[in-house]
Amino acid sequence: MSNIIIDYLKNEINKPITKSVSPSSLWLKGTLLEVEEGYCAISYKIRKEMSNPLGTIQGGVMAALIDDTMGLAFYTLYQQQMFTTTNLNVNYLFGAKVDEIVVVKAKVVRIGKKIANIECKVYNEKNDIITTSTSNLVVTSVKVAATLPDEKASVLNG
Repeated sequence: MSNIIIDYLKNEINKPITKSVSPSSLWLKGTLLEVEEGYCAISYKIRKEMSNPLGTIQGGVMAALIDDTMGLAFYTLYQQQMFTTTNLNVNYLFGAKVDEIVVVKAKVVRIGKKIANIECKVYNEKNDIITTSTSNLVVTSVKVAATLPDEKASVLNG
C-alpha cells in the first residue's frame, strides 16, 4: 500500500520546505534531504536571528530544529491524528555558528498505543555529531484533516 505522504515528500527532496501546517517550521527554513517511513533528514542554515551572544545557535532554536524534524519523521508513519511532544531530552555537545549548515536526522524508535519514541542526531558540516536527542510524542484526539486546508484534507482522507 502506498504512503501518500512519503510519495509527496520524495518529490520535495532537496527543496526548501515551503508548505507546512506549522508556522514555526516555515520560520526555520529547512531543506528536506531524505525521507523514508519513520525517518527524515533536514538541513538548516543557522541564521543570525537563531544565534546567541556567542554567535552560535541558541539552545532553544536547536531544540526547535530537532522537534520539527522528529515531528516529520513521525508524521510519515502516523497521519490520522495530530500529536504533540511530551518531553524532549537534548544533549548539546558542540555549537553551530551563524551561516553554518547543520543536518538533523530523526528516526522513530517505537510506536505504542498512544506514545511514540523518537531519536535524533544533529551533524555539522564536517559530519561530526553536535547534538543528540530523544523524545516522546503523544497522539491527541484532533484529526489531522481538521488542521489542513480542504484540498489537502481530501487527499489524506482518500
